[in-house]
Amino acid sequence: MIKYDDYERNHVILPGREKELDRFINSKFKGINHKSKNSISSNSEDDLTWSCFDIISQLPDLKKIVALDEILEHSFCGNDMNQKMPFSFSKEDVIDIEVGKVYKGHSIKEETEVDASIETSNKIIFFEAKLYSSISLKDDSKEYDQIAKKIRVGLDYANTSKEKKEFYFIFLDIAPRDILYKFSDEEKSKKNAMKLPTKKWKSVWWFNRYKNGWKGSSKPLEEILFGITTSQSVKSISENMGWLTWFDLFKITMRSMIK
Repeated sequence: MIKYDDYERNHVILPGREKELDRFINSKFKGINHKSKNSISSNSEDDLTWSCFDIISQLPDLKKIVALDEILEHSFCGNDMNQKMPFSFSKEDVIDIEVGKVYKGHSIKEETEVDASIETSNKIIFFEAKLYSSISLKDDSKEYDQIAKKIRVGLDYANTSKEKKEFYFIFLDIAPRDILYKFSDEEKSKKNAMKLPTKKWKSVWWFNRYKNGWKGSSKPLEEILFGITTSQSVKSISENMGWLTWFDLFKITMRSMIK
């Protein structure tokens, strides 16, 4: 891990975006500034998230749409790029990209800081970004894990917006789902299973539970929807969960700059 002398060395900054980066670095959530102390660390996922999504947010509209559609392709089509995307940004009227925005629910009175988000007139996408760490799990101080929290607040926000929006959730991590899952407890029990000294596999383990259910049941996802009012079905919510890798996001961002 490298510690830089200043945070500007640790970010990709477009000319004229210096003040916006400063605002991001010094932002607080629940009175605490989590970003500043990690802003000079090469292991910070916040600096990567800001660098990629801020660049995309500043692209001309046509380039922006191409980049965002590619993100949807990689997040939802998996290994089959002929699979139909859930939608295209070319048909969206307004596209607003935010990094580190705090979203608040209404009926559930919960809030969460979202690593990156894309909001249009009728859709909202939350990104949960992880690099070397795993999600925080529920405990005595947290009723829900990080994935569940994002889904709950996102659905509630989408349903209580002035214009009801369709909610999507994309997990951004260092490797594809099937690769990380090989390190899970379930896979470790199999012969010649790989080992991982950290708990990073927990992110994909819980993601799979919410997206695919467990033993033919959608109960894991249904349980975290307690108290949520939404027009989306459980099936729709699970189908709207995607997985993106940093490798793909980097390529998309670089292509968008050179085209």
